[in-house]
Amino acid sequence: MGFNAGKVGDANRVIEPVGVPLDVAQRAKVAIEGVDNPTVLSYMDNMNANDFDALIQLFAEDGALQAPFQKPIVGKTAVLRFFREDCQNLKLLPERGVSEAADDGYTQIKVTGKVQTPWFGAGVGMNMAWRFLLSPDNKIFFVAIDLLASPKELLNLVR
Repeated sequence: MGFNAGKVGDANRVIEPVGVPLDVAQRAKVAIEGVDNPTVLSYMDNMNANDFDALIQLFAEDGALQAPFQKPIVGKTAVLRFFREDCQNLKLLPERGVSEAADDGYTQIKVTGKVQTPWFGAGVGMNMAWRFLLSPDNKIFFVAIDLLASPKELLNLVR
């Protein structure tokens, strides 16, 4: 079942957003019960707006992201490429979260909610969790994104 992204052959990779980012005036701000961290809120807002250039500025230089079923993607250049290739037109619907201090001035924040994707239709929300590790200067050092769907729920998505 493994997919090797390094062996996509002659397929053209998406290197620029398909759609332009939403104008700042058109953006809806998310609210997350239990979380008021500006970096996490901006992550959600910028992702919803397809503003990947602003989104990547929230990451530390050596920051990393781990998407569901993938190895960690390390470094701002690689993470930005992932956003542009795989995160177009997502709608993040965070609901609630918790925050706690970690060692050496880092902060851990876990958020749960849903994500709507263009692949399954606007009315289908997948249960997700985001686990952030923020550096002492409030940059994203690591974020892991977990799919919280059961196998039965995944099978129901098959058209």
